[in-house]
Amino acid sequence: MRYKRILLDADDTIFDFQAGNRVAVAELMAELGLSSPTIFDEYQAVNHACWEALERGEMTQAELHVERFRRFLAMKDRKDDPRAVAERFAELLGRQAIPFPGAEGVVRALSERLPVTLLTNGITVIQRARLARSSIRRWLDSVVISQEVGVAKPDPRIFEIALDGLNPREALMIGDGVRSDVAGANRAGVDVCWYNLKGVALPEGLRAEYEIRELRDCLPIAFQP
Repeated sequence: MRYKRILLDADDTIFDFQAGNRVAVAELMAELGLSSPTIFDEYQAVNHACWEALERGEMTQAELHVERFRRFLAMKDRKDDPRAVAERFAELLGRQAIPFPGAEGVVRALSERLPVTLLTNGITVIQRARLARSSIRRWLDSVVISQEVGVAKPDPRIFEIALDGLNPREALMIGDGVRSDVAGANRAGVDVCWYNLKGVALPEGLRAEYEIRELRDCLPIAFQP
């Protein structure tokens, strides 16, 4: 086969991160007494800004873990300890391991013919807790988490770690993230199977060798001669 290893994104590719995130945020805000119809969107605006800073290399994973809550709590004029709030959120989010329908079957099918490395920009305590709760873990050959290795997608160094000496042209990255999965794979010289669930166009300067709308459609791509 053309490919010797699969690099697989986690959130919004195999796990329904948005559903799990909504549950965890709602539970946290209820504990803080901040529940409202707009509170999720208010938090997400701050959260997204921090993740964008991470992808630009302006913030580390450890900083993001706390900074998003520091900014959010300041916006709400709260005096809570942002580190304590961050740790509680990590505990709540770590309980959420909701796979997309059919995702486990796809990962299992991939793993039966190729080694699969989960490559995720994530906070270790959250990702490890979610994986421990998920039956998908058994089908993974290895897991590379950005906080553990000190670099995050789209930095090509995290791809080098995941490749573990393999020629980049012999690996296939499967993921939904434009700024993380696609951009990072492009920089690392790894082919991309872009899970374009929303049917949007890639920004100028980025490329995807393959594009799919259903996760199962990655299988014939991964197994091509």
